[in-house]
Amino acid sequence: MRDGEAILLRWDLPAGDTWFAPVVPDNAKYLAFRRTIREADAGLERPLSDAPPETTEQQREIGRRERANADLAYGGVARVRPIRCIEAALFAYQHARYDELTHPTELISLISRKDAMLRVYFGASDQMFPPKKLYGTAEAEQDVANGWRLLGHLHNHTIVKRGDRPALGVPVPSTSDVLLLRGLRDDLHLETVWVTNGYFTGEVPAAALDRFETPP
Repeated sequence: MRDGEAILLRWDLPAGDTWFAPVVPDNAKYLAFRRTIREADAGLERPLSDAPPETTEQQREIGRRERANADLAYGGVARVRPIRCIEAALFAYQHARYDELTHPTELISLISRKDAMLRVYFGASDQMFPPKKLYGTAEAEQDVANGWRLLGHLHNHTIVKRGDRPALGVPVPSTSDVLLLRGLRDDLHLETVWVTNGYFTGEVPAAALDRFETPP
């Protein structure tokens, strides 16, 4: 499906172990992205970046809740680990379309399994977020009704800044993410949440989402 520059793609793939191994694709542009992060000393498991402005009480409360989610995730509710093949391949695909360092965008991917096959939906745009009709949710709902297991929801948190250098996004669910992800867990039996920054991925069991903060 296409809506301007926004797309929803589907791939059906053999469910080999390599997809879930800590290897990355031999893609020149993606490898250059990783090299830029290393050279900026930004390849940190818990990223350091400039704090967003908090000039109102609402902004301060949002910031508090976002920090609480990060503390919860890094406190053991999530497993933050090096990116794996399937996450890196999807990140690299969108990075090839729009450079994450200069034109940040978020991708949305739903990954299901049935027998020896994976089904991957990928929604993304030239804007920060694709339209919700391109999230793949309706398509995944039909798949679940036909016996597919919704293994994971993957999205990325985009590059931010630390001074004049790039900094990785925090690979844990934001407050607004939590609401969407709880719905997928309750309605489609989502098993796991994956949040990547292209370098590290935070992995959260969907059953733990009730412990995370939502927007005020």
